[in-house]
Amino acid sequence: MVATVQASGLNQRLVFILPVIAMSVQQSFEQLISLAIQREEEAYEFYTKTSEEATLKSSAKLLQELAKQEIGHKEKLMEALKGDVCDTFTCKTIAEVEDAGLSKYLIDIPLAADSTPQEILIVAIKREEGANSFYKALSELTGVGAHRTVFETLAKEEQRHKEILEQLYDDIFQPEN
Repeated sequence: MVATVQASGLNQRLVFILPVIAMSVQQSFEQLISLAIQREEEAYEFYTKTSEEATLKSSAKLLQELAKQEIGHKEKLMEALKGDVCDTFTCKTIAEVEDAGLSKYLIDIPLAADSTPQEILIVAIKREEGANSFYKALSELTGVGAHRTVFETLAKEEQRHKEILEQLYDDIFQPEN
């Protein structure tokens, strides 16, 4: 199911992963992790494309570094999937998975071809914020310490990305502050 909401003047699509036919808890988490991997790939592409269009060398370099880190996130998630991370979540029923509301954090905010640099930064900040919340929520649902640490680390890295982008936004669009 896909729902659309208005937030800060930008269209945001929230993607909900709801089991349609007798999906197990593990399959539901596998879908969520797979979607997170997809979002990391999209973030990589987003930062790469945006870096190519950046007018400031320092901004381009920062965006390239963020892109590289998103690939690292994807690799960590893929390793977690191989390591049976989905078996370690504490939810026992599909209802518990749905109640956790994890999918609300995996937002996809489309950009128009003519988006301004300011709009691009706002979207990037919102994406990083959603990813941070998603990984925090996953860490709280993970029963094995090693897997919890992976999600806590990812959450911290996404928070750091958000802070870097907010600083960039302030430097460019609110320099008097």
